[in-house]
Amino acid sequence: MSKSLDRYLYAVRTLKEKYLCVRAIDVAHYLGFSKASVSIAIRQMKERGLIEAEPDGNLQFTELGKNRSDLLGSRVCFFQQLLTDAGVDPSQALQDAISFSWEMSEASFEAFRAMRTG
Repeated sequence: MSKSLDRYLYAVRTLKEKYLCVRAIDVAHYLGFSKASVSIAIRQMKERGLIEAEPDGNLQFTELGKNRSDLLGSRVCFFQQLLTDAGVDPSQALQDAISFSWEMSEASFEAFRAMRTG
């Protein structure tokens, strides 16, 4: 999965936690991206079986998409906690945790998690 699509997937997840209905325009506003960019990403996520769009445009996760978004959410939560425990301001910790989650390989993440729990 591309880092870019992870970012969009996480945005949909974050918005779905707050709102019943999430459309492409909501994702565009949330990320500060153009609607055209979001539309391309949504098409790619549909093609990969991660999301579906209802007739009214409401985005819904497939089982695969929900699993991936949950994984991303747990990574963000892990890094946010790690950073706040180190004394970073919680809002800054969240921003940094989101960045780490996209850029870090799965192997490095697992090494961090093992270190933290071990």
